[in-house]
Amino acid sequence: MDREFDSLLQRAFEAYRQKQVDFEAAISRFTQWNLVEEKCSLEFSGSHAQSRVFPVTPVATYLPKEQDWAWVWANDAFPRLSRSKSSVLKGLSLKTGYKIFETPYFRASTTDVDELCAVALHELNGTAVFKIKDQSPWGLYVVE
Repeated sequence: MDREFDSLLQRAFEAYRQKQVDFEAAISRFTQWNLVEEKCSLEFSGSHAQSRVFPVTPVATYLPKEQDWAWVWANDAFPRLSRSKSSVLKGLSLKTGYKIFETPYFRASTTDVDELCAVALHELNGTAVFKIKDQSPWGLYVVE
């Protein structure tokens, strides 16, 4: 199972890096963003009344100083829709054999954060991962 997971992680991480670059280019013309947790949507806006709305799946929160990762599906602070959409990621435990995907919270390095985001992005077949790092905890969302 380790070899299979390593292969999955490598494929997911390569795709993640490219999707992040592509998404950054796609949103570069916008100057503001707004996340609506209750609707699981992320809106970008800019000058000349430009806007673009993306559905998102909340993945996790992360406290970098404490190195604490917490899955959204296990966090009652998030709306029901957010927890429900995020719960799909628990299925990675069966697919990979790793219980970390059904463990509500655990210690993780910032490298682990990128790897977990890459695997979540791969599993959800998303466009990119939107990271809100200007707050504590960080918010991590797969953009659909």
